[in-house]
Amino acid sequence: MRRFRNRFLLFSLFLGLFLFTGEDTHLLSKTKKQKPKQPGKKLESVFGWTQVASGFKEITDIQFHPSLPGEMLVLEKKGKVHLWNFTNKESKLIADFTGNVETRSEEGLLGLAFHPKFSENKLFYINAVSKEAGKDQTFILEFRYDDSKVIHWQDRKRILLRVDQPYSNHNAGQLSFGPDGKLYIGFGDGGAGGDPYKHGQNTSTYLGTLIRITPNLESNAPPYKIPEDNPFKNSPGFLPEIWAYGFRNPWKFSFDTKTGDLYLADVGQDDWEEVDLVLKGKNYGWNIMEGFHCFLPKENCEKQGLTDPILEYDHKLGRSITGGYVYRGKNLSKYYGWYIFADFVSGKILGFPTEVEGKRKLTVLGDTHFLISTFGQDSTGELYFGDFSSGNIFQIGKKN
Repeated sequence: MRRFRNRFLLFSLFLGLFLFTGEDTHLLSKTKKQKPKQPGKKLESVFGWTQVASGFKEITDIQFHPSLPGEMLVLEKKGKVHLWNFTNKESKLIADFTGNVETRSEEGLLGLAFHPKFSENKLFYINAVSKEAGKDQTFILEFRYDDSKVIHWQDRKRILLRVDQPYSNHNAGQLSFGPDGKLYIGFGDGGAGGDPYKHGQNTSTYLGTLIRITPNLESNAPPYKIPEDNPFKNSPGFLPEIWAYGFRNPWKFSFDTKTGDLYLADVGQDDWEEVDLVLKGKNYGWNIMEGFHCFLPKENCEKQGLTDPILEYDHKLGRSITGGYVYRGKNLSKYYGWYIFADFVSGKILGFPTEVEGKRKLTVLGDTHFLISTFGQDSTGELYFGDFSSGNIFQIGKKN
């Protein structure tokens, strides 16, 4: 019971599935249905995992350096970015945004992406929440990498985008360049519980959407361009940046390095966690739907025009999905082509084969005691995950 309570407390400080009584009032957990794990036989894990790095605090993202295969960048919630060297097992502080990053609830330094032409321009982008003019805002910032100094907030080259956050949860945080060279950014519905402002179905806000833009490298030009093939570029009532919408809190998403398919894990509300195969211009249903099920109203909701997830699981298995990657490595050949992900609260590593049609069948691949907040994928397709609690990073492999 003690371990469960500790895990629940950490969870409530971060990814949270919460209801607010108000902007400045106490956070009330909506997890009244949560039951302690029953004593009994521990689940047999298919995967093993080996610790490969340590010494971090509240890990939010893992990205492998595009020019240095033996090094990875590790983001901490409070604003630091470390470069870990696998050879000497040491880390170096690359950037420090502490003091500028807002860290209440699920806010913080949440994501990093390297420009596809990083070897030429040394540009990278971050997704972080900061307070400006009294408002919490998501900032998408552009920086130039410089390993000769520690990079700070004021070193930013430009602000690509800023979005007001009405609450301190459901900020999402992932940003990633797709195989098309465009920058994709995920936004949550803005927080509280149940999407009180109905941002998920409001196409005039960035909240509750996945957007797609092209950073503009010309210094005197606007910070980004709208790709010509964005689905709503010339559609009244839609922000032209939107690629897809109807999301609650798309904390992590990724592209299959072989097929280019985009898999997005959307954190659920009362009962269901889901994985979406994101397609151009689709509406994924929140807050009309939660998973395959009606949310508002609970019965006989209007499903026309909505796209179902490809997988869901209920809160008996876990309570906060952490998206991962489609496995394209060699060490786990049996699981080549599987989408591997986890649940932050239960610590389970989960997966399903992607090369099937329709609703996928879920398999539990590992049962850990970790708070898995993020995954990383190296240049060979092997997978890693970060434990938010201990600050350690593990590589997934065969069970000994």
